[in-house]
Amino acid sequence: MDQLKKVYGLMVLLTLVKHTEPSTTAATPLTCSICETMPYPNLEHVKLLFKDLFTDNNDYSNLVFPHEDQLATIKVNMKFALYSIPEFDELGGTLSVIGRLKMAWFDHFVIEKYVPQKHVLEVLNIPQDDIWLPPITVFNSVESLTPVGHSGYEVTVTLTNGYIQWEIGVVTKTGCTVVATDYPFDTQYCTISFTPWGYSSNEVAIQTDEDNINLEDFIENEEWAVMESSQEITVAANRSIISYHLTLKRRPVFFIVNMMVPIVLLGMLNSLCFVLPIDSGERVGFATNVFLTFAVYLTILSSELPVSNPLSIMSYYVAAMLSVSSITTLIAIFTIQVSIYDPNEKVPAILVYTVAFFTCRLCRKRYRKMGLHHQTFEKMPLDDAAAMDPVPSAQIEDEEEDEDSIEKYRFGVSWMVVGKTLDKFFFLLFSSGTIAVSGYYLVPLFLKLDTSIA
Repeated sequence: MDQLKKVYGLMVLLTLVKHTEPSTTAATPLTCSICETMPYPNLEHVKLLFKDLFTDNNDYSNLVFPHEDQLATIKVNMKFALYSIPEFDELGGTLSVIGRLKMAWFDHFVIEKYVPQKHVLEVLNIPQDDIWLPPITVFNSVESLTPVGHSGYEVTVTLTNGYIQWEIGVVTKTGCTVVATDYPFDTQYCTISFTPWGYSSNEVAIQTDEDNINLEDFIENEEWAVMESSQEITVAANRSIISYHLTLKRRPVFFIVNMMVPIVLLGMLNSLCFVLPIDSGERVGFATNVFLTFAVYLTILSSELPVSNPLSIMSYYVAAMLSVSSITTLIAIFTIQVSIYDPNEKVPAILVYTVAFFTCRLCRKRYRKMGLHHQTFEKMPLDDAAAMDPVPSAQIEDEEEDEDSIEKYRFGVSWMVVGKTLDKFFFLLFSSGTIAVSGYYLVPLFLKLDTSIA
């Protein structure tokens, strides 16, 4: 089928050629006067253009200010496109960016020897070292204050009017003041500033026709989200400066899972040391381990955040939990000492009534009868005490359940009962205290959570 189509097409073409053969009376062919006067550009035109404008043109120099009036102002139009943010070092206060800088201006000298009929070309790309360039420098760079660009870049010259376009890549690291008060829900404001180093604002003035940074080709950062951008042109120290402002917001999910949740859970575990049995011997070790864990988290947090004023709320929170943990350890040791106190020693009356009040023994009939009598213990020599004591202290395991033991104490309050009451009291106290401290510090932080970037 394909071969048939080809044969048919060939026959049609031969027929057309036969009918269009020139005759003796053929009309005069049409001519294009414009095409004859403007030849098609070729390599010879390019060589001739370079020779006339740069090689043999001793009048042009890339060191000379490109304007006939040396007191005039060259207006440089700038546009900045951001490609990516490889790194944001909060501790060092530096922002690394990769972008594209596009600049345009008019050069009155580069087209002095240009003749349209002779050179034909209207647009030409030439190495940047052959033409005058504004020494654009990253004004707030932390690496070096050298002009951007590289000898490998080229500029585009419109030969009909001297319009120069220079497009280069920018890889730089700028300073950025970090305020970590709301970490990890913080928002940072960073600036990338450019200035024509060595020229005053009367010589080279920066202008732009865009309102913000071009983010069409921007690759999202895993930790930071670009919320908005803007630009501002100012004059400082008689120098024209264009500043591109970035609003960056941290993505907090990683820090919530790996830092905030463990700290809150540790705070809840902190009060559980009062639930551990005293006989287990693990109460003080448990409290100490929680204390050391808080100390490790505070060290990690301090190493990740810069020294700022005010400090991070998270730093205050971890420091507060560390203080609570240290107090918990001290009180755990105190309650152990109270629980193992000599049961033959009289419990002070004020402590008896306090414990009886909190344990509701004052209103129970069973214990109210015991409150009518004072504690009575006979002082005996050590040799006779063990033989005559009807209930040795080693056999008393729970005064609240052993009726014989309860009868010996007013309201049934012994040192063991005091210790258990203190354990319950401090468990409730530190549990509620941990919830209160966590709510005081963390609720204001979570109110700043932006779910759209989480």
